[in-house]
Amino acid sequence: MTPEVQKDRDHPALASRRVAKNTTYLALADGANKVMLFFFNMVAARHLGVAKFGILSFALAFVTMFAVFTDLGLGAVTAREVARDARAARRLISNSLGVKLLASLAVILLIGALVKILGYPPATARVVYICSFFVVESAITSYYCYVFQGFERMELAALTRAVQTVVLVVGAVLLSRQGAAVESYALLYVGAGLLSVLFAGAAAVVWLMPPELSFAPRLWWQMLRSSWPIGLTVTFTVFYYWNGTSVLSKLSGDEAVGNYSAAFRLALGMAFAGFGFSGAVFPLLSRLFVTSRRRLSQALELSFRYMSLLVLPMAVFGATLALPITSFVYGHGYEGSAAVFRLVSVWAALACLNSLLSNYLISVDKPSTVTVQAAVSLTVNLVANLLLIPRLGAVGAGASIVCAEAIGFAYLLTKLVRTGEGFRGSRYARVLPQIVAATMPAVFLARLFARSNLIVGLSLAAVAYLVALFVTGGVRRQDIVLLFGLVRRGDA
Repeated sequence: MTPEVQKDRDHPALASRRVAKNTTYLALADGANKVMLFFFNMVAARHLGVAKFGILSFALAFVTMFAVFTDLGLGAVTAREVARDARAARRLISNSLGVKLLASLAVILLIGALVKILGYPPATARVVYICSFFVVESAITSYYCYVFQGFERMELAALTRAVQTVVLVVGAVLLSRQGAAVESYALLYVGAGLLSVLFAGAAAVVWLMPPELSFAPRLWWQMLRSSWPIGLTVTFTVFYYWNGTSVLSKLSGDEAVGNYSAAFRLALGMAFAGFGFSGAVFPLLSRLFVTSRRRLSQALELSFRYMSLLVLPMAVFGATLALPITSFVYGHGYEGSAAVFRLVSVWAALACLNSLLSNYLISVDKPSTVTVQAAVSLTVNLVANLLLIPRLGAVGAGASIVCAEAIGFAYLLTKLVRTGEGFRGSRYARVLPQIVAATMPAVFLARLFARSNLIVGLSLAAVAYLVALFVTGGVRRQDIVLLFGLVRRGDA
C-alpha cells in the first residue's frame, strides 16, 4: 500500500465511516454471538445446576489461564503491522502459526501435569483434560481474529466466533434433553472450537491468503523481541480475569464458582459493544500514529467519548437491576449471583474503557505502560482475592476484580493525562454530566417496569436514554452524520 493511498485512506471522513462500519459489523455479529453464548450459558447453567456448572466453569477458566502462554503478543503485533503495511502479512502469519502450534503442545502438557500436582478430584480432572485440547483451537482462532483485525475485515473475525457459538447453542439444546454430564459439555466446547478453526482457515484462503507454516528460529526471535511486552500484558490480563475462579474453587467450592461464573460471564456478554468498538478503532489508531499525530489525538478523544456513552449506562443498569436480570437468565438456584452481578457490571464498564486506552498505547508503540498496568491490576486482584474470598466467597471475588480494574483505569488515565498523550481530561469532564443526566430517567423506567416485564423495562430504558442524550447534547449532529455515512459507498 503506497503512502499516498494510505494517506487518502485515513482521511477523516473515510476513516470515520470505516471505523463506524467495522464497529457496526462487530457490534451486530458479535452481539449475535454474545446472545447465543448467553443462551448457551443459560441452558448449561440451568441443566447442570450450580455445582456442576461450577466444575465446567473452573475447567474452562483453568485452561484459559494457561492457554495465554500460546499468545506471546504475536496476534496484536501482527494486527498492528498488517494495518500499517499489508505486505508484511504472509511472513508474519506463517511464522506466528509455527510458534503457536509448538507453544500449544507445551501448554497442554503443562496443564496435565498441574492437575496431577494440585490433586483435583477425578471428576474435575477429567473435565480439565478434555478442555485442554481447546488450547490449540483457541490459539489458532484468536490469532486469525487478530489477522482479520489488521486487514480491517472485522466481519470475518465475528463470523469465526459465530461458528463456535452456533455449535455451542445447538449442542447445548441437544444435551439438555439428556443426563446432566459435565464431560459432555466439555466435549462440546472442544468440537465447537475445532469447527471455528476450520472456518478461520477457509476464510483466510478465500478472502486473504492461504495459511502456511514457517519454522525460522531467527525470525521468531526478532518477532518475539517486539511482541513480548504485549504477550506479558495478555498473560497478566488473562490470569487477572480468571484467577478468581481458581481461588474460589479451592477455598469456597464448586457452588461459589458457579454463582461467580454465572454473574461474570453475563457481565462479559453485556460488554460486547464496548469491546467491539475498541477492536474496530485499533487499526485506525495504529495507522494515524504513522500518518497524522493530530488526527490521532482527535480519534482518541472521540473514541473515549463514544465508549463512555456505550458502557457507563450498562454499569448503572446492571447494578440496579441485578436480581431481576440474574433470575430471568438463570432461574432458581442462582440467587447468589445477583450480589456478584451488581459488582461485575461496574467491572465490565471499566474493562471496556481500559481496553480502548490499552489499544491506543499499543498502537503508539508504548505497550510497556499497558504491561505495568496489567501487572498492577493482577497483583491487586490476587491479594484482594486471598483476603476477601475466605470471608465473602463469590462476592469477595467480584469486589476484588472491580477494585483491580478501577486502579488499572486510574493508572492508565493518569499516565495519558500527565504525559500529554493526546488525551485532555477537561473535555471529557464535560461529557460525564450529560451521560449521568441521560441515565437517570432510563433507570427510573427500568426499575418501574422490570418487576412485571424485564424486557419491556430494559427496552423503554434504552429508548429513554437515547432521547435524553439528544436533549442533553450527549449525542451531537456529528454523530448523526457518522451514522448516515454507513449507507454511503466508498470505504477506502
